[in-house]
Amino acid sequence: MSGYSRIPVLPILLMLFVMQSLVVGKTVAVDLPIDLSKHKIAIHSSFTGASVVLFGVLTKTQHSDVIAVLRGPEQDLVVRKKQKTAGLWLNRSDAVFQDVPGYYAMASSGPIKKLLASEHRLRHQIGLENVNLESADASEEYYSGAYRKALVRHKVRQGLYFLEPAPVEFVRGGLFRLHFSFPSNVTPGTYTANVYEVGEGRILAEGVIELSIRKAGLEERIYQTAHDSPWLYGILAVVLALMAGWLASAVFRRS
Repeated sequence: MSGYSRIPVLPILLMLFVMQSLVVGKTVAVDLPIDLSKHKIAIHSSFTGASVVLFGVLTKTQHSDVIAVLRGPEQDLVVRKKQKTAGLWLNRSDAVFQDVPGYYAMASSGPIKKLLASEHRLRHQIGLENVNLESADASEEYYSGAYRKALVRHKVRQGLYFLEPAPVEFVRGGLFRLHFSFPSNVTPGTYTANVYEVGEGRILAEGVIELSIRKAGLEERIYQTAHDSPWLYGILAVVLALMAGWLASAVFRRS
């Protein structure tokens, strides 16, 4: 029998598997240390908007850039197309978009398309053009694109979508910070920030953190009642409207 047949095959295969795993592991993004200046934002009756600072530290202090995306909460939206019929503008068709982020903003230390390859931008939905906004109702490519553009325009006008990324400021020793702002009509819910350290067109490290935006005080109770018990909210709204009408009529009668 040849001496080659005595070489143990199983240990060699196991060793090759471990070596391959170590090589592959070098290309996997590691955790990026990040945090927020505040983790909760309260919406009061006098709420006019808010901002939050996100900061972190690079895992590689040389030749690295930062891209951040803040989005949420998701909701279903209907986009309607109006047409002029007999002198009147009427809703003729619509498209339902599911799981649409109610807010979408970015920050970057440079031109995003130059910092990160297109396949990574598409996979991580970086950039409004890569956000998954699909409608089963608008099957044709032309109409699907038209409805999508109308949805994005509407969100931009509301101040909830941002076409251009905010700047990222590098402080020292790999420290960086950036700002996200919210308008007064921001939707309550949980917001998720994905921060990427990028280099040579790929993601080197990634950090994820959540921000909570909630109504406070009387606004919170009204908001929760409207969502948890819509029938009760409807009854209370009708009762309050009737009481307001009765009080107004009583005042006018006295005058």
